[in-house]
Amino acid sequence: MKKLKVMTIVGTRPEIIRLSRVLAKLDEHTEHVLVHTGQNYDYELNQIFFDDLDIRKPDHFLEAAASSAAETVGLIIAKTDRVLEQVQPDALLILGDTNSCLAAYPAKRRKIPVFHMEAGNRCFDQRVPEEINRRIVDHTADINLTYSDIAREYLLREGLPADRIIKTGSPMFEVLAHYREKI
Repeated sequence: MKKLKVMTIVGTRPEIIRLSRVLAKLDEHTEHVLVHTGQNYDYELNQIFFDDLDIRKPDHFLEAAASSAAETVGLIIAKTDRVLEQVQPDALLILGDTNSCLAAYPAKRRKIPVFHMEAGNRCFDQRVPEEINRRIVDHTADINLTYSDIAREYLLREGLPADRIIKTGSPMFEVLAHYREKI
């Protein structure tokens, strides 16, 4: 039986930490493709998280960091699209509200289902770049995975259908439980 091919996009240290146990399970149960955008990359600062959390090296490194936020977003979208074309995953998993989550855009253009973890979080301040990213991705994603009932309620109030919202809770419980002895 063919395994589901899932691509996961990460780009920041908090994403790496929060997804560490999810990545391990995806590696175990799917044909998993890990992509790092490089949007916020310093080898020393990132590699320690990969090493300490036993996360394998990403399959693709986009090197999308640029001198402006707009250029970084453009590079993330363009370079993600090239990887999507090459890999042709069955689904894309993204987390949060950083610029790496905007990889949802080329995935949707290619009709690849998008799963968005940490969906529905809101600060209600449109001046905050992450708030813009959240709203774009929540309304683009096929399935929104929320951490709380409040986040789910926000999405319902914005008109998203209930069958596109699943409350999963935060993956940090599994992260803390798994690494408790090392902390």
